[in-house]
Amino acid sequence: MKKMIKWILNLYYDITGLNVIFLNSKEGMKILSSNPKGGCTFCQLVQSYPAGEEICRKSMRENSLRSIEYGYPYIFRCPFGLVTWIAPLMVNDDCRGSFVSEALLMRPVTSYFLKEVISKTGSLNIEEFRVKEALEKVKIINEKKVKSLADILYVSANYLSKQGKVDIQKHQEKYIQQARISEEIHKIKRKELALLEENEIDENAFFAISSLYPLETERELLRRVRLGDHEGAKKVLNEILGKILFKNAGNIELIRARLLELAVVLSRAAVEGSADLEMILGLNLEHIQEFKEVKTIEDLCLWIVKVLDRFTESVFKNRNVKNIDAIRKAREFIRANYKKKLKINDISHHVSLSAYYLSHIFKTGTGITLMEYLTKVRIEEAKYLLENTSWNTTHIAYEIGYLDQSYFCKKFKKIEGISPLAYKKKAKK
Repeated sequence: MKKMIKWILNLYYDITGLNVIFLNSKEGMKILSSNPKGGCTFCQLVQSYPAGEEICRKSMRENSLRSIEYGYPYIFRCPFGLVTWIAPLMVNDDCRGSFVSEALLMRPVTSYFLKEVISKTGSLNIEEFRVKEALEKVKIINEKKVKSLADILYVSANYLSKQGKVDIQKHQEKYIQQARISEEIHKIKRKELALLEENEIDENAFFAISSLYPLETERELLRRVRLGDHEGAKKVLNEILGKILFKNAGNIELIRARLLELAVVLSRAAVEGSADLEMILGLNLEHIQEFKEVKTIEDLCLWIVKVLDRFTESVFKNRNVKNIDAIRKAREFIRANYKKKLKINDISHHVSLSAYYLSHIFKTGTGITLMEYLTKVRIEEAKYLLENTSWNTTHIAYEIGYLDQSYFCKKFKKIEGISPLAYKKKAKK
């Protein structure tokens, strides 16, 4: 096994140019390395101090456990802010150790980042100029390549472990979801750090900025659920999850409370989107039972995504209907082109079905006609514009595809029960 591990280390180094080490599973101690004299210059500097070496070893040990839990490569930031990834070597459900890639950066060093790193290395008493020199020599690789490199390392580890395809698929869903959330967290942090640098805001303001909850983003999520926009809703949900996890910093009880609350809001949005009330009540009972069994933050995130999936699909009751792909394609086309003067023939041409047949399967699968769905999309967009702009009803009507302002107001009142102006006043309260 040791010979095969060494072969993997050397092969990864030859292909990527990145040093990779192999740690034992218990203490996180380095056993083998593809290039003992090479690797991250900053890591070498930090680990030349006993206290720094202990900090790094503890981080490796903790993140190795996470990679074992996922069963997939785990991309993380070290205690000093550099990015690396770790992949477990599993043999018959027993961890024999972990592969860890050379640490790097995903963008050039900024003055704020340098200040942050110097602060974190303060306890090691490393001269600031040495920290700066070491960071300037660290390799910079973009996020897309980082993910690919992490996958390559995992594939290499999996080759040795000889895990079956079923085991890989078992962990893949959790890994992909967590990777998407991690990406959202990094986006949030980058935006806020950039804001601090640009405006020279005091560091303490960072926490004030981070504490803001994206209510506008939540409204957008609910809007997409009401429309049955599954992919769009999932994308917005990942953005919200990133904010929740970033704000609550691993406090699982707060995260549990927030996600349970979000599930209730999602169920209400599904009902508002014409989902069957009895079906939603039944799903809510299922979700609560499942929620009781969820113990980790990663599984909580996976749980809320499944809740979203079920509620979004229930809006049009088409989880088991035939021709679901054609229905989804028609809905996506309408959502992308609702501002135009759409006709049924335009939609059917895009889906490559006759207008009669598409109309039939859409009504059968969703409970509403194509034109009713188009109206639904337009009214949802009108609600968003009424809540978030100062535009008058004539402007909004034109923006969502209606040339007649009075016709728009009539449609809006029929669906929402109040006029656009009354809705706007109510939203502003």
